[in-house]
Amino acid sequence: MNASKRFNDLHRPDSPLFVMPNAWCEGSARLIEQLGYPSVGTTSAGIAFMRGYRDSSPAMDDEMKFEALDRIVRAVQIPVSADLENGLARTPEGVESNFRRISDIGCGGASIEDIADYSDPKAPVFFNVEQACERVGAACEAVRTRNPNFVVTARTDYLLGQHDYSLSEVIKRLAAFEAAGADCLFAPGLRSMEDLKTVQSELFKPLNVLPAPRMTIDRLRAAGIQRVSLGSSLFRAAYKQISMVLAELDQLTGLDYMQRALPLEHLDRVMR
Repeated sequence: MNASKRFNDLHRPDSPLFVMPNAWCEGSARLIEQLGYPSVGTTSAGIAFMRGYRDSSPAMDDEMKFEALDRIVRAVQIPVSADLENGLARTPEGVESNFRRISDIGCGGASIEDIADYSDPKAPVFFNVEQACERVGAACEAVRTRNPNFVVTARTDYLLGQHDYSLSEVIKRLAAFEAAGADCLFAPGLRSMEDLKTVQSELFKPLNVLPAPRMTIDRLRAAGIQRVSLGSSLFRAAYKQISMVLAELDQLTGLDYMQRALPLEHLDRVMR
Protein backbone atom coordinates (compact mmCIF):
# COMPACT_ATOMS: atom_id res chain seq x y z
CA MET A 1 0.00 0.00 0.00
CA ASN A 2 1.51 3.34 -1.01
CA ALA A 3 2.05 6.21 1.41
CA SER A 4 -0.85 8.31 0.10
CA LYS A 5 -3.33 5.44 0.46
CA ARG A 6 -2.15 4.77 4.02
CA PHE A 7 -2.41 8.46 4.87
CA ASN A 8 -5.82 8.77 3.25
CA ASP A 9 -7.07 5.75 5.23
CA LEU A 10 -6.17 7.50 8.48
CA HIS A 11 -8.78 10.14 7.58
CA ARG A 12 -11.68 7.73 6.98
CA PRO A 13 -14.75 8.55 9.12
CA ASP A 14 -14.44 5.24 10.98
CA SER A 15 -10.72 5.68 11.75
CA PRO A 16 -9.60 6.55 15.28
CA LEU A 17 -7.75 9.71 16.29
CA PHE A 18 -4.11 9.76 15.25
CA VAL A 19 -1.30 12.10 16.25
CA MET A 20 0.93 13.46 13.48
CA PRO A 21 4.12 14.95 15.00
CA ASN A 22 5.94 17.48 12.84
CA ALA A 23 9.55 17.01 11.72
CA TRP A 24 12.07 19.47 10.33
CA CYS A 25 14.85 17.13 9.16
CA GLU A 26 15.56 13.50 8.37
CA GLY A 27 16.67 12.68 11.90
CA SER A 28 13.58 14.10 13.60
CA ALA A 29 11.38 12.27 11.08
CA ARG A 30 13.16 8.97 11.73
CA LEU A 31 12.78 9.38 15.49
CA ILE A 32 9.04 9.99 15.06
CA GLU A 33 8.78 6.88 12.88
CA GLN A 34 10.80 4.79 15.33
CA LEU A 35 8.42 5.76 18.14
CA GLY A 36 5.55 4.19 16.22
CA TYR A 37 3.59 7.17 14.87
CA PRO A 38 1.64 6.34 11.69
CA SER A 39 2.53 9.53 9.83
CA VAL A 40 4.70 12.60 10.08
CA GLY A 41 3.96 16.20 9.18
CA THR A 42 6.59 18.79 8.42
CA THR A 43 6.87 22.18 10.07
CA SER A 44 7.70 25.17 7.89
CA ALA A 45 8.87 27.00 11.02
CA GLY A 46 11.23 24.20 12.02
CA ILE A 47 12.65 23.90 8.51
CA ALA A 48 13.22 27.66 8.43
CA PHE A 49 14.70 27.82 11.95
CA MET A 50 17.03 24.95 11.10
CA ARG A 51 18.45 27.12 8.32
CA GLY A 52 18.60 30.26 10.47
CA TYR A 53 15.52 31.97 9.00
CA ARG A 54 12.25 32.95 10.64
CA ASP A 55 9.11 31.08 9.64
CA SER A 56 7.98 31.94 6.11
CA SER A 57 10.77 34.47 5.72
CA PRO A 58 10.74 36.03 2.23
CA ALA A 59 14.53 35.86 2.40
CA MET A 60 14.53 32.06 2.40
CA ASP A 61 14.85 30.38 -0.98
CA ASP A 62 11.88 28.06 -1.62
CA GLU A 63 14.27 25.50 -3.12
CA MET A 64 15.66 24.99 0.39
CA LYS A 65 12.14 24.06 1.51
CA PHE A 66 11.58 21.59 -1.31
CA GLU A 67 15.00 20.07 -0.66
CA ALA A 68 14.14 19.58 3.03
CA LEU A 69 10.78 18.01 2.14
CA ASP A 70 12.39 15.64 -0.34
CA ARG A 71 14.99 14.54 2.20
CA ILE A 72 12.35 13.91 4.87
CA VAL A 73 10.21 11.81 2.50
CA ARG A 74 13.23 9.73 1.54
CA ALA A 75 14.19 9.20 5.18
CA VAL A 76 11.06 7.36 6.35
CA GLN A 77 8.56 4.71 5.29
CA ILE A 78 5.53 6.34 6.95
CA PRO A 79 3.44 8.92 5.05
CA VAL A 80 4.61 12.53 5.08
CA SER A 81 2.28 15.53 4.94
CA ALA A 82 4.07 18.69 3.81
CA ASP A 83 3.49 22.11 5.34
CA LEU A 84 3.46 24.01 2.07
CA GLU A 85 2.58 27.37 3.69
CA ASN A 86 0.48 29.31 1.15
CA GLY A 87 1.43 26.95 -1.65
CA LEU A 88 4.73 28.84 -2.01
CA ALA A 89 3.21 30.73 -4.93
CA ARG A 90 1.47 34.02 -5.64
CA THR A 91 -0.92 32.62 -8.24
CA PRO A 92 -3.26 29.59 -8.42
CA GLU A 93 -1.18 28.33 -11.33
CA GLY A 94 1.90 28.43 -9.12
CA VAL A 95 0.02 26.55 -6.41
CA GLU A 96 -0.91 23.84 -8.94
CA SER A 97 2.72 23.48 -10.01
CA ASN A 98 4.02 23.21 -6.47
CA PHE A 99 1.39 20.70 -5.39
CA ARG A 100 2.21 18.54 -8.42
CA ARG A 101 5.85 18.78 -7.43
CA ILE A 102 5.22 17.77 -3.84
CA SER A 103 3.07 14.85 -5.00
CA ASP A 104 5.87 13.70 -7.30
CA ILE A 105 8.34 13.92 -4.39
CA GLY A 106 6.21 11.27 -2.68
CA CYS A 107 4.29 13.13 0.01
CA GLY A 108 1.01 11.57 1.11
CA GLY A 109 -0.56 15.00 1.57
CA ALA A 110 0.14 18.69 2.00
CA SER A 111 -1.44 21.75 3.54
CA ILE A 112 -2.17 25.17 2.11
CA GLU A 113 -2.99 28.27 4.17
CA ASP A 114 -4.69 31.57 3.39
CA ILE A 115 -1.87 34.07 4.02
CA ALA A 116 -1.02 36.27 1.04
CA ASP A 117 2.00 38.14 2.44
CA TYR A 118 4.34 37.04 5.22
CA SER A 119 6.56 40.16 5.18
CA ASP A 120 5.41 41.34 8.61
CA PRO A 121 5.16 38.27 10.88
CA LYS A 122 3.10 40.25 13.39
CA ALA A 123 0.56 41.38 10.79
CA PRO A 124 0.30 38.92 7.88
CA VAL A 125 -1.92 39.86 4.95
CA PHE A 126 -4.69 37.39 4.13
CA PHE A 127 -6.33 36.36 0.89
CA ASN A 128 -10.05 37.00 0.86
CA VAL A 129 -12.28 33.93 0.95
CA GLU A 130 -12.80 33.80 -2.81
CA GLN A 131 -9.08 34.06 -3.56
CA ALA A 132 -8.20 31.48 -0.90
CA CYS A 133 -10.81 29.07 -2.26
CA GLU A 134 -9.46 29.42 -5.79
CA ARG A 135 -6.06 28.41 -4.49
CA VAL A 136 -7.42 25.46 -2.49
CA GLY A 137 -9.25 24.32 -5.62
CA ALA A 138 -6.06 24.64 -7.64
CA ALA A 139 -4.16 22.49 -5.14
CA CYS A 140 -6.86 19.82 -5.24
CA GLU A 141 -7.06 19.84 -9.02
CA ALA A 142 -3.29 19.53 -9.31
CA VAL A 143 -3.08 16.29 -7.35
CA ARG A 144 -6.41 14.55 -8.07
CA THR A 145 -5.49 13.27 -11.53
CA ARG A 146 -2.04 12.17 -10.37
CA ASN A 147 -2.93 10.65 -7.04
CA PRO A 148 -6.57 10.46 -5.90
CA ASN A 149 -5.47 9.43 -2.39
CA PHE A 150 -3.41 12.58 -1.80
CA VAL A 151 -4.81 14.47 1.23
CA VAL A 152 -5.13 18.24 0.79
CA THR A 153 -5.43 20.07 4.10
CA ALA A 154 -6.84 23.60 3.83
CA ARG A 155 -5.88 25.86 6.70
CA THR A 156 -6.96 29.30 7.84
CA ASP A 157 -4.53 31.25 9.98
CA TYR A 158 -7.15 33.93 10.60
CA LEU A 159 -6.97 33.49 14.39
CA LEU A 160 -3.20 34.04 14.30
CA GLY A 161 -3.50 37.43 12.58
CA GLN A 162 -4.44 40.86 13.92
CA HIS A 163 -8.15 40.20 13.89
CA ASP A 164 -10.87 39.91 16.45
CA TYR A 165 -11.26 36.34 17.68
CA SER A 166 -14.08 35.33 15.35
CA LEU A 167 -15.32 31.77 15.15
CA SER A 168 -17.86 32.80 12.51
CA GLU A 169 -15.06 33.93 10.18
CA VAL A 170 -13.13 30.72 10.79
CA ILE A 171 -16.23 28.63 10.05
CA LYS A 172 -16.96 30.64 6.91
CA ARG A 173 -13.45 30.08 5.59
CA LEU A 174 -13.20 26.40 6.47
CA ALA A 175 -16.67 25.63 5.08
CA ALA A 176 -15.68 27.38 1.85
CA PHE A 177 -12.42 25.41 1.67
CA GLU A 178 -14.40 22.22 2.23
CA ALA A 179 -16.67 23.11 -0.69
CA ALA A 180 -13.58 23.83 -2.81
CA GLY A 181 -12.47 20.21 -2.39
CA ALA A 182 -10.23 20.08 0.69
CA ASP A 183 -9.97 16.68 2.40
CA CYS A 184 -9.01 17.96 5.85
CA LEU A 185 -9.48 21.34 7.55
CA PHE A 186 -7.33 23.22 10.04
CA ALA A 187 -7.65 26.40 12.10
CA PRO A 188 -4.70 26.90 14.46
CA GLY A 189 -5.47 29.28 17.29
CA LEU A 190 -8.71 27.79 18.60
CA ARG A 191 -8.64 28.49 22.33
CA SER A 192 -10.90 25.91 23.96
CA MET A 193 -12.65 22.60 23.56
CA GLU A 194 -15.95 24.48 23.34
CA ASP A 195 -14.71 26.59 20.42
CA LEU A 196 -13.30 23.50 18.76
CA LYS A 197 -16.64 21.71 19.01
CA THR A 198 -18.46 24.75 17.63
CA VAL A 199 -16.25 24.82 14.55
CA GLN A 200 -16.33 21.06 14.11
CA SER A 201 -20.14 20.98 14.22
CA GLU A 202 -20.30 23.10 11.05
CA LEU A 203 -18.01 20.90 8.97
CA PHE A 204 -18.21 17.48 7.33
CA LYS A 205 -14.54 16.78 6.58
CA PRO A 206 -12.01 15.80 9.29
CA LEU A 207 -10.60 18.62 11.38
CA ASN A 208 -6.90 18.75 12.24
CA VAL A 209 -6.25 20.21 15.68
CA LEU A 210 -3.21 22.00 17.06
CA PRO A 211 -3.80 21.53 20.80
CA ALA A 212 -4.35 24.54 23.03
CA PRO A 213 -3.95 24.64 26.83
CA ARG A 214 -6.30 22.29 28.69
CA MET A 215 -6.82 20.15 25.61
CA THR A 216 -5.75 16.53 26.05
CA ILE A 217 -5.63 13.60 23.67
CA ASP A 218 -8.40 11.89 25.64
CA ARG A 219 -10.65 14.96 25.43
CA LEU A 220 -9.96 15.37 21.72
CA ARG A 221 -10.69 11.70 21.12
CA ALA A 222 -13.96 11.95 23.03
CA ALA A 223 -14.90 14.97 20.90
CA GLY A 224 -14.49 12.92 17.72
CA ILE A 225 -11.35 14.66 16.48
CA GLN A 226 -9.52 12.53 13.95
CA ARG A 227 -6.14 14.22 13.53
CA VAL A 228 -3.85 16.07 15.91
CA SER A 229 -0.64 17.77 14.78
CA LEU A 230 2.02 19.46 16.87
CA GLY A 231 3.21 22.26 14.58
CA SER A 232 6.57 23.74 15.47
CA SER A 233 6.22 22.85 19.17
CA LEU A 234 8.63 19.88 19.10
CA PHE A 235 11.34 22.03 17.54
CA ARG A 236 10.69 24.82 20.03
CA ALA A 237 10.68 22.37 22.94
CA ALA A 238 14.05 20.99 21.83
CA TYR A 239 15.54 24.48 21.53
CA LYS A 240 14.06 25.44 24.89
CA GLN A 241 15.86 22.49 26.43
CA ILE A 242 19.12 23.46 24.73
CA SER A 243 18.73 27.06 25.96
CA MET A 244 18.12 25.90 29.53
CA VAL A 245 21.08 23.54 29.48
CA LEU A 246 23.48 26.20 28.20
CA ALA A 247 22.17 28.83 30.60
CA GLU A 248 22.67 26.54 33.62
CA LEU A 249 26.05 24.95 32.84
CA ASP A 250 27.85 26.77 35.66
CA GLN A 251 25.40 25.60 38.31
CA LEU A 252 26.20 22.72 40.65
CA THR A 253 24.07 20.30 38.65
CA GLY A 254 24.70 22.01 35.32
CA LEU A 255 26.23 18.97 33.66
CA ASP A 256 23.63 16.48 34.87
CA TYR A 257 21.76 16.84 31.58
CA MET A 258 24.39 14.63 29.98
CA GLN A 259 22.98 11.64 31.88
CA ARG A 260 19.45 12.45 30.70
CA ALA A 261 20.33 12.68 27.01
CA LEU A 262 19.34 9.92 24.59
CA PRO A 263 22.16 7.37 24.41
CA LEU A 264 24.27 7.38 21.27
CA GLU A 265 23.45 3.71 20.83
CA HIS A 266 19.74 4.52 20.69
CA LEU A 267 20.20 7.18 18.04
CA ASP A 268 22.53 4.91 16.08
CA ARG A 269 19.68 2.41 15.85
CA VAL A 270 17.23 5.09 14.68
CA MET A 271 19.49 6.66 12.05
CA ARG A 272 21.10 5.04 9.05
